[in-house]
Amino acid sequence: MKSRTRQSKAQITLARALSKFGVASRTSAEHIIRDGRVRVNGARTTSPSAWLDPRTDRIDIDGIALVARRPVYLAMHKPAGYVTTRSDELGRASVYTLLPTGTGWVFPVGRLDKDTSGLLLFTNDARWGERLTGPSHGVPKTYSVTVDRPIRELDVKGMREGMTLEDGTPLLPARVSISPENTRHATVTITEGKNRQVRRMMEAFGYRVDALVRTAVGPVTLKGLQEGETRTVTPVEREALLRTTGDTLLPARRNDVFRHAQKRRRA
Repeated sequence: MKSRTRQSKAQITLARALSKFGVASRTSAEHIIRDGRVRVNGARTTSPSAWLDPRTDRIDIDGIALVARRPVYLAMHKPAGYVTTRSDELGRASVYTLLPTGTGWVFPVGRLDKDTSGLLLFTNDARWGERLTGPSHGVPKTYSVTVDRPIRELDVKGMREGMTLEDGTPLLPARVSISPENTRHATVTITEGKNRQVRRMMEAFGYRVDALVRTAVGPVTLKGLQEGETRTVTPVEREALLRTTGDTLLPARRNDVFRHAQKRRRA
């Protein structure tokens, strides 16, 4: 099947369709397609950019018809020592081993480094994940951080005003409060997702981070979750999360078109 010109707004690329059906990420979908494992209306295609209408076109992978999956939204209390990847070349423990049996394909919404514990979201809804991680959307993420010595108010002021890391990376102002019971401990809320951001902020002022826990992403918190446990993110939480991005459309509705397509095929 050759790539064809987009004919209507209802059409999307084949790679995007696979992502929307919850089969794989966009990048993984491109590899699946180029490997010749996908047919559209019976014709093999190796072009990820081929346009199709998911309401009417039939997609098969390895001879199996693609069926829209139920949207999955999960919250995990990630323990320290686990990496946020499906497989690790160094053989380190993966957060994917902690997911409930039968979860199916999901991807992490943002990441936590190996030494950081706390809240980690998973989904198979690509658009929902993109809304929460887009740099312009500013979803607040809250961390509990403990360092090796008392935190100075002058340093807190610098974080609150916005700062530049040693490598020249500029950071937006963060909300920072020192615990009155333990001045080595602070609560930090950021609206960006720079790599190891809170650690690098503290290290820029000469502190060694002894413990770092992400306690919340927007309105979703660790409440009721023990380390290693996973629960479903409720519809109310999903809607509240989207409101932090300026979007109030419930994510599940975005999959209606695919369910509609499957009903038409069975009819």
